[in-house]
Amino acid sequence: MTQHSVFSNLMAYFWPAAGLEVGFKSARARLICFFSGLVAAVAGIHSFHLYLAAPPQPAIFWVFCGICFITFLSAPGILHRTQNMALATCVLVGMFVVYQNVLIMLNQSHLLRQEVLLLGAPVLALLLIGTKAGVFTNTAVVVNILSLSYLGHAFPMGEAITAILASTALTIGLTIFYNEVLRKERELIGLRDTAEQATKEKSEFVAKMSHEIRTPLNGVSGVLQLLNESDLTVDQRHLVNTGRASSYALMSLINDVLDYSKISAKGVTVEVMAVESRKLLDPVCQALETHAAAKALDLDVSCDLNLPDWIEVDSTRVTQILTNLVGNAIKFSQIGTIALRTEKLDGFVRFSVSDQGIGLTQEAQKRIFKKFEQASPSITREFGGTGLGLAICKELVELMGGEIGVNSVPNQGSTFWFTLPLIECATGQQTASVGTVEHPRPRFDGLHILVVEDNRTNQLIARRFLESMHIEVEIVGDGYPALQVCALRRFDLIFMDIQLPKLNGDDTTRALRSCSGPNQHTPIVALSANIFEEQTSTYLDAGMTACLAKPFRKDQMEEVIRSLIPKTLLKEPAA
Repeated sequence: MTQHSVFSNLMAYFWPAAGLEVGFKSARARLICFFSGLVAAVAGIHSFHLYLAAPPQPAIFWVFCGICFITFLSAPGILHRTQNMALATCVLVGMFVVYQNVLIMLNQSHLLRQEVLLLGAPVLALLLIGTKAGVFTNTAVVVNILSLSYLGHAFPMGEAITAILASTALTIGLTIFYNEVLRKERELIGLRDTAEQATKEKSEFVAKMSHEIRTPLNGVSGVLQLLNESDLTVDQRHLVNTGRASSYALMSLINDVLDYSKISAKGVTVEVMAVESRKLLDPVCQALETHAAAKALDLDVSCDLNLPDWIEVDSTRVTQILTNLVGNAIKFSQIGTIALRTEKLDGFVRFSVSDQGIGLTQEAQKRIFKKFEQASPSITREFGGTGLGLAICKELVELMGGEIGVNSVPNQGSTFWFTLPLIECATGQQTASVGTVEHPRPRFDGLHILVVEDNRTNQLIARRFLESMHIEVEIVGDGYPALQVCALRRFDLIFMDIQLPKLNGDDTTRALRSCSGPNQHTPIVALSANIFEEQTSTYLDAGMTACLAKPFRKDQMEEVIRSLIPKTLLKEPAA
């Protein structure tokens, strides 16, 4: 065992780690463990001193000293093994009183100084167990002092009375203090329970509102997309595109609120994977270059050649942050170039987004990373937004161990930057979230898909989307008819809504997976507006294959089908 591990074990034994509880349990555990070690050390040193400074004591004394030493050392072990504070305290306090009595009887010089040490017993009992234990121990100490005085030992009554008064006064004072601490402890626990309940209710509310908003929004978005694919006049198409832009803005707002709610509830985790540094910016460019071109802005992207070829980051979160920063740069710029950079900087990888937009004052720079804050009210009126985007970026960057900031001059532009720890890896496999690969669009002719959905608008949208892909569609409105249909024929894929009137999607999926019917192994895709991580995990646990969040676009539905349908069933695209 190394010296470091020995020291760590001793620290854990005599100074246990602080717990996460609101109360003072861990503080009491530290008190008894540390005091046990301290008393054991003092007892050992004192016994050795008596051995050197006085005629040798009888063998029974040294046996007794050894028992005391071992008992003092064992009190923390009793606590660690049994988690019983009262038992460990009784062992420690009992042996402490006995040890002090023996020392008093063996050495009657400086009696008051030795007797006062008995005050430690009621103090420990009170702090570690409670007021009743403290009062009881103090009474026992008073009886012990009087016994030592009356049993013929040279212990003057005046010193005995002084020790009794000191012990009683200390016990009363600490009792008052302890009761106040106990009251505060109960208040803290009550506040914790209230906060946890409020957080739970808030999460339930946000999840419910997410579902209630996303469901009709899926209808709005889907209908507008279907209209856009029909024959429209120029004016009609402009109106449809305006409606689609508004639905996307509403969807972005909902996603921001959900993201911040998840971060506040500590529901976001970091998944570090090996990614190719040269392709880390590709998803951002592909997603936003069209928006930049629409405003006649150039999107200039560069990657530091000194960066390692492969690094370890959470590419999904990096993409989310950069998408927000670049999106803001496009929103607040009218001319010039949006520059997106990555560079190696003193053990960190630095990402920066520069623009030639409206810029920020020093006062605004201090506010913009706070939730629901923007540079000024006029910015909100002119450009819109919730003021949550940068707050989310800040939370995500700090969650990944980095730092975020901005350098800006009003009317000259801004540079938003953030740094993350640079973790180099020799080789790796590119994750699906980094970059996109152009796949030829397969044809789905001849596929037969079942849609289990109770909302008529969503039924219409799903049918029209799938039929436009030349897929044969069958739609049912609940889990029970879905089981009946699935017992009669096999489907190539099933889209399953979660919240159904009678038999929900989870239970329907479990029933399909448990019976040996024709669709026992058919891919099932959850259609849900509830997209929190803990919710989607329950869908997968029920036996579903994937999840498609509402509102969904046609291309998203097409991508899910392409990824789950065996290639042998897909038609090759026409040459």
